[in-house]
Amino acid sequence: MAQAQNRSQVEKNLKKLCSKSFAGRGYVKNGDRKAAKYIARKFIQFGLQQINHQYFQPYSFNINSFPKKISLNINEKELIPGRDFIIKASAVAIKGQYSCKYLPLSEEDRKSDLSSIFLVGNSSHKEFLKDNIFQAKGFIYLEEKQPIWSVYAGRDTSSYIVIKVNKNAFNDSIHQIDINIQNQYLSPHESQNVWAQVKGTKYPDSLIIIGAHYDHLGMMGDVIYPGANDNASGTAMLLELARYFSQKEHQADYTIIFAAFSGEEVGLLGSKYMADHFPFNLKNIKAMINLDMVATGSEGITVVNAKTVAKVFNSLVSINDEKQYLKEVKARGESCNSDHCPFYEKGVPAVFIYTRGPEATAYHIPEDHYESLPLTEFDDLFCLLRDFIKKQAFQQHHYH
Repeated sequence: MAQAQNRSQVEKNLKKLCSKSFAGRGYVKNGDRKAAKYIARKFIQFGLQQINHQYFQPYSFNINSFPKKISLNINEKELIPGRDFIIKASAVAIKGQYSCKYLPLSEEDRKSDLSSIFLVGNSSHKEFLKDNIFQAKGFIYLEEKQPIWSVYAGRDTSSYIVIKVNKNAFNDSIHQIDINIQNQYLSPHESQNVWAQVKGTKYPDSLIIIGAHYDHLGMMGDVIYPGANDNASGTAMLLELARYFSQKEHQADYTIIFAAFSGEEVGLLGSKYMADHFPFNLKNIKAMINLDMVATGSEGITVVNAKTVAKVFNSLVSINDEKQYLKEVKARGESCNSDHCPFYEKGVPAVFIYTRGPEATAYHIPEDHYESLPLTEFDDLFCLLRDFIKKQAFQQHHYH
């Protein structure tokens, strides 16, 4: 296995980013701000230059949050938040005891007042969930396994409460729930991207962006979502590349911008803001590599936008064929599923790289923590990206 330059430093960064002090790098306890400050301190330590005279690119958005303990009892049995149930991120405060009725409803139930009733259903009842056609208090969505959480819906609030429950967490049918949720709607939540640059030695006006989102889901009540693979892993890779290329003997021929985005989990808000407020000419960006979930790799990597950004993809493949770093560099088509997208939509040759492998599967659950990270091919991916960045400058200016 090829060695990244400083594995102990990589693991130190990962451990810190996933630590309780950063509260899941979300919207409770200033988690994302603490993480941003940590990344900026690293950029300063490496000697990277500021962009627009600062390491932060501030912006704001509205987001719902759950800073206080939440609880759900089904048939008087207390469920474990994050493991047995999650609440939709748009939920407002609610406290009390509620009766439940299963879908589909009887004719009699359809005609009755359901404004204080929770309906119970599964994936076949999505239309009831979407439009709340019976004006119920809420919906309990029965899942086959531990439910995954998302904060995307938290950009707005809704008094219609949606709860996803692992149906294996209780035995009987649901006839009653006790629920207690306290929310805090942050309007606005002040956030920030973190950015820095290493000036190119020969072609400083030509740019490559290495991007990764550092934010995660934060906390749902007192449950922390550490976001180790998603995406402390990509952030740690970004920091390691920044550390390497900041060293005088490793400086590239052209300028590298290191961009750590916030707001990805809310809908790519940080990368959208940066792409819309980019202080350099977007046409000067030769490539944008977005790193998201790179802690595995036993089955290789996937490159999103490989078919439309063929030059970048083919370069990665040829390096890997020569050096045999990874099992496979696999092509995937266009997808707006991470922070490459806002740049790609503006004509930037942007790709998204993630690793593949069954050795870490936790996604948007509290178990995506530092201790579960295998980092199977982290070092080899580092070497592939390092070689790509070095090769890219030569290719861009040799053939044009």
